[in-house]
Amino acid sequence: MAVTHFPELTKQLALNLNRKHTVMTSSGSTALITALLAAKIPKGSDVIMPAICCPAVLFAIQLAGFTPILADVSLNDFCMNVTQVKSALTNNTKAIVAVHGYGHYCQIDELEAYAKKNSIILIEDACLAMGATFKGKPLGSFGDISIISFGYDKTINCNYGGLLATNNHSLYQNAINTINQNDFFTFSPSEVQLDELNLKLSQLPSAILKRIENTKLCNNLLKNENVIKLPQSEDIVYWRYPLLIINNRDELVKAAQSRDITITTHYKSLDQLTTGVYLKNAHYISEHIVNIFIRPETPQKQLLDIIKFINEYAK
Repeated sequence: MAVTHFPELTKQLALNLNRKHTVMTSSGSTALITALLAAKIPKGSDVIMPAICCPAVLFAIQLAGFTPILADVSLNDFCMNVTQVKSALTNNTKAIVAVHGYGHYCQIDELEAYAKKNSIILIEDACLAMGATFKGKPLGSFGDISIISFGYDKTINCNYGGLLATNNHSLYQNAINTINQNDFFTFSPSEVQLDELNLKLSQLPSAILKRIENTKLCNNLLKNENVIKLPQSEDIVYWRYPLLIINNRDELVKAAQSRDITITTHYKSLDQLTTGVYLKNAHYISEHIVNIFIRPETPQKQLLDIIKFINEYAK
């Protein structure tokens, strides 16, 4: 079985996520494909997902043979919660992919209860949230299955690898069978990549604290009436710190580029890839979002320069 190739690693990850079973995959996307296939829902089923998230989520659902149904997100946390899921529900909905947007947790416990009540598979996408918690439980410990990514710019950034985690033995066995049928899904790291993953896993608690510290710095010093900030607290661990620029976002980004200031604009609303779908909140976020890197290795001077630029420019 594929999982036995890395027993110490999978055991440690299971402890971190408070899960009974973990299976390594080649990426977060293949973990999601594996999760959907392991759930044994009928091909062509509708899978609800948020319109604001990495487009790889949408593509993975399609590659697995299912139909992504885009839901709007809340402006309070940039996440899809139960209200948005209800609006997107169809008679053919068999699964929900709940994403912790920008690392900010969605109301995953409410989604879990809703999915269970309606006999819908819930997949928790914690790809941007490894190491964070919600109401005292690790993100990655909710739903029927959860997935993690160790790819580029994730909380544990190894440029390779993913993880599927579950408490359900049948789903675990199904996942193993799926991976064993496709070499592309198999976790086959180099020795360097494996060493890096183990090292960064051991360093994760301190890395999380540094992300929170960097977020506090941004939250406390960003003072401009043209900027909307999401909440900041000790239990929110952002991937990148997200802000909404009310006016002239694109001009601000261009000016930042001309001054070698690194600001990104993830994510575009995925409703722009569809016909006849307009999701108000997702569209607004798409047109106004900017992100600040708050990685543990981000120099404080870089953060201060970005904050100063936004405070002076975004007026």
